[in-house]
Amino acid sequence: MARNKRDIDPGVKKKELEDTAARLFMENGFDATSMSRIARELSVAPNTLYWYYASKDELLAGVLNRLLSDSLQQFPSVAAYPLREQMAWAIKQFEQSRALMNTVHSKLDQSKVIRDWHERFHSFIEKVVVHSLKANGINDHQAGTLATVATFLLEGLLAHPHTEAQRDDILEWFAQHTRANRD
Repeated sequence: MARNKRDIDPGVKKKELEDTAARLFMENGFDATSMSRIARELSVAPNTLYWYYASKDELLAGVLNRLLSDSLQQFPSVAAYPLREQMAWAIKQFEQSRALMNTVHSKLDQSKVIRDWHERFHSFIEKVVVHSLKANGINDHQAGTLATVATFLLEGLLAHPHTEAQRDDILEWFAQHTRANRD
């Protein structure tokens, strides 16, 4: 028998839902994973999921927020590294959810929820990069431009196949431009 909302520990249920959805989305693909399948996996009634998320798109945004939050908890360990290494670290973090990021890009024209999440993601990444660049002596205008480039580089490297050498060359190119703008 399926469990209902009262049978699940409140501190665990949302995380368990997001973790299960993330795993199924990455294993089977977003479109091939139904809310009913997620509910079956959790042994809950399907309508239980809708107490937390009004739609599968909202659940995807929740999954992505959780993954981003989990990565951010680890960020202090690399915050003092040069920006090139920070970007390499971020790429490795996001590579785990590459399929989900590709889903985001495929749904931008179809879902306001996904489009809004994507815009907030860009804004967040740009703010983090601007902060790092300014801490390294780059002026506001240049930091804003370079942060936009960094966001596009990050997404491009996640979305398109490349070799490790190509990724390293791209990150080195970016690092050279950040140094050139500081001098």
